[in-house]
Amino acid sequence: MGDGARLGAKEYRDMAAYFRTLAEAEPLASLRRHLRWLASQHDELAADIAVPGAREQETMQKARS
Repeated sequence: MGDGARLGAKEYRDMAAYFRTLAEAEPLASLRRHLRWLASQHDELAADIAVPGAREQETMQKARS
């Protein structure tokens, strides 16, 4: 994947905020939950980009416990 194809942390946070905004306006509970889940996934991606390897370190620590 080229450098231009990868989204940065800011873009993932912006997308997460957009999904949360959609969820606030969504009357269907199941779709609202899914939009919130998408937002949380994008927040996690943004955090992983901001701190490279953070998720891998967390997974390894859990495996050792």
